[in-house]
Amino acid sequence: MQLINRKISAATLALSTLISSSVFADVRVNIDLTQAEHHYTMVEMTLPKTEQQSIDLKLPTWRTGRYEILNLANGIREFAVEDKDLQWQKIDKDTWRIQGDLSDGVEVSYQVYANQLPLRSRHVDDSHAFIDASGVIMYTDETRDDKYLVQLKTPRKWRSVSGLPTGRNKHQFIASNYDVLVDSPIETGINEFYEFEVDGIDYELVIWGKGNYDSKQMLADLKVLVAQGNTIWSDYPFERYVFMVHATSGVRGATEHLNSTIIQRDRYTFSTRKDYLSFLGTAAHEFVHTWNVKQYRPEGMVPYDYQGENYTNLLWLAEGSTSYLQNQLLMRGELMTAKEWMEMLATRINSYERKPGRDAQSVAEASFDKWISEGGDYDRNHSVNIYSEGFLVSWMLDIDILEKTSLAKSYRNVHQELYQHYSIPKSFNDQDVRDILKKVTDTDYSDWWQANVDGYAKPDFNALLAKAGLMMTYGNDGKQKAWTGISTKPHASGLLITAVEKGSPAWDSGFTTGDIIVAIEGLRMADSDLTKRLANFKPDDKIKVTFFRRDQLMTKKVKLAGMPSGKLKVKPLQDATDQQKALFTEWTGLAFPEK
Repeated sequence: MQLINRKISAATLALSTLISSSVFADVRVNIDLTQAEHHYTMVEMTLPKTEQQSIDLKLPTWRTGRYEILNLANGIREFAVEDKDLQWQKIDKDTWRIQGDLSDGVEVSYQVYANQLPLRSRHVDDSHAFIDASGVIMYTDETRDDKYLVQLKTPRKWRSVSGLPTGRNKHQFIASNYDVLVDSPIETGINEFYEFEVDGIDYELVIWGKGNYDSKQMLADLKVLVAQGNTIWSDYPFERYVFMVHATSGVRGATEHLNSTIIQRDRYTFSTRKDYLSFLGTAAHEFVHTWNVKQYRPEGMVPYDYQGENYTNLLWLAEGSTSYLQNQLLMRGELMTAKEWMEMLATRINSYERKPGRDAQSVAEASFDKWISEGGDYDRNHSVNIYSEGFLVSWMLDIDILEKTSLAKSYRNVHQELYQHYSIPKSFNDQDVRDILKKVTDTDYSDWWQANVDGYAKPDFNALLAKAGLMMTYGNDGKQKAWTGISTKPHASGLLITAVEKGSPAWDSGFTTGDIIVAIEGLRMADSDLTKRLANFKPDDKIKVTFFRRDQLMTKKVKLAGMPSGKLKVKPLQDATDQQKALFTEWTGLAFPEK
């Protein structure tokens, strides 16, 4: 496996031009990035000839991988049509209608304000540009299946990278159709660039930004990670794959794409083991998406409707199962230890038990409503999450399948079936998944599905863990600490309440987000840590809390409840049986942790 480090040097490509090459394409796009310091880019498009008298040029209203209407056309200005004999009119928020004699084709231009780095849709500055075509390049219904040629005009010393094949130069990219284009982002600028090969497949890593990452370690671990794909699926649906990493400030998250992923992290969140494992988990998550979502996805999302919501009640499988399977890759590549796996399970269990929304929304409902998810304190109290609760449902399925098949099959076989038999242009629905479960286990999952997918899942964590020789414990002999159900953060006047758990003592006493606690039992909150102050009290104590609401000083009494004083941990059973140990190993790919 040869590793090539291609650092930017003064001898890199000169300023590229807007002239398209002789490469054939139906739609040609020129993107000028030379005004980058102000986040502006100019786009010129040449559309093919048509006998129609009218075409609608559209920019998507959302981008793949983020199930939220983003109104991406809000950054479009200075739209113009080259042929003055043609008439154009903007007919809705993201559609421009062009009318007239279009038999010679159409040339249009427009300015894009590209300053949406956290959305991973478009960003241009004096050091780089990230281009997700859904936020930059328009299409028509008639050209959606046409070939696109994208030519970048960049400052000197910039390097351009994409999962798309290149044209006649390194700043020119070719997409077989618009769907491929919007699922193949481009990163260009001052960056680090590496190439490596695993099992005959080419991979690239491009890093923009400085930080405390170790490029060599990152490359070594990515090599191990990508080799684990065949522990779930039969083959790899690409010949080349690109990992794009943004090490910057004020952003986090990642997005999967057809042949690549973009991962954003704070520049100083790579060095500790916890932070680095989080990075590897994100990389694994997006890599799993190469199959789950990019090769097979639910009804309602095939083909994508770029101008509106794409409803499905299976986003929990698209995202939550991906969160679950990412750890399968990490563990089978020994990039995550059994101890780290148990710590992660403990965190997820604790989070679920502290989420009142688990009794108010199913994972199917959360999937359908993802497009209007409120977020914040409301969601914690009244909703579940397609990622975290989707993970739990996937875990429940995996253990159930392992048990029913005497360890011969697992949840991985379900995803292999989806890949083999439901890849795009096909799609799948609830019944298709239940049919696969029956095929894998010879069991009807209708009742299970009704209880845990359409209904409010109630996982028995003790039973789930015990099947794999594990247990959960607080390790403190049942000791309790005082608990209110409030989450806070420091405020100039005291402690600002950011969340109140439904059904908690604070909830029952009428506290809400936005209240500012200034005193407890008549003593000013001098410490920014509410937990430390509550350590002076016991469960069942009644305390007087003074706070500001709408700038008015108020007082309420709270009867404290109890919470285990220790941290929830998942540990191996001392007397685990051989059967339990075998299930653990088949489940995780790791040896059972004896100590």
